Amino acid sequence: MVWTIVKAEFKNMFRDRMYFLFAIYPVLLGLIGYYILPELPDGIIQDIIPMVLIVMSGFIYGALIAFTLLDDKDDNVLMSLKITPINVKAYVGVKLAVSFIFGLFATVVLIYATGFLKEADPSIWVIMAISILGALQAPIIALLVNSFSDNKVEGFVIMKMSGLILFFPIIGYFITGIVQYALGIAPGFWSSRVIETQIGLDSVGNIFVIFIIGIAYNILVTYLFMKLYSRKANL
Repeated sequence: MVWTIVKAEFKNMFRDRMYFLFAIYPVLLGLIGYYILPELPDGIIQDIIPMVLIVMSGFIYGALIAFTLLDDKDDNVLMSLKITPINVKAYVGVKLAVSFIFGLFATVVLIYATGFLKEADPSIWVIMAISILGALQAPIIALLVNSFSDNKVEGFVIMKMSGLILFFPIIGYFITGIVQYALGIAPGFWSSRVIETQIGLDSVGNIFVIFIIGIAYNILVTYLFMKLYSRKANL
């Protein structure tokens, strides 16, 4: 079942132009980071832009899977699965896992493409911590969009509104001390905090502690949205 769903997601990406754009978006971001960022003047812009690009990666794949789930709803796929041996929640879970894996891979690529952390010389564990926390946004965004929308039009509006949470890491950049952790309600905040700690901008945080809290928070939010989505979709 897992491989069948993965193949279906790839087909969706190449069949629909919007899905295809979402799918290659991290590649475009990586090219921007690789060719344009080195030309920008040193300072805040050199920190903020690559951080936003990295945090955006998981968000993009969450939006992609969100629209495939809305497609499934419009095509009555979920309803049809209820009369088959396939567990509907497992089907949705696999889609969410796909969004996480794609987001994880894309985030790692972006970190290396931008060369943002080159001077900090992070270990592979720090890079994975940033990537995992960033990718955990994907299932949350997918469930958020589907929990509050009934069709693609509403889903697009919800997705654009939820995009506002991408500003939280930027706001956190300008706030020092423990106060900035009030912005932790945004899933992408925790990934950006690891980045800031790594480059020496966050003197309060500890990468390991931030990672553990970020994992716990994102999993909790995913669970709550899954409950909400399951109730709405009558899974």
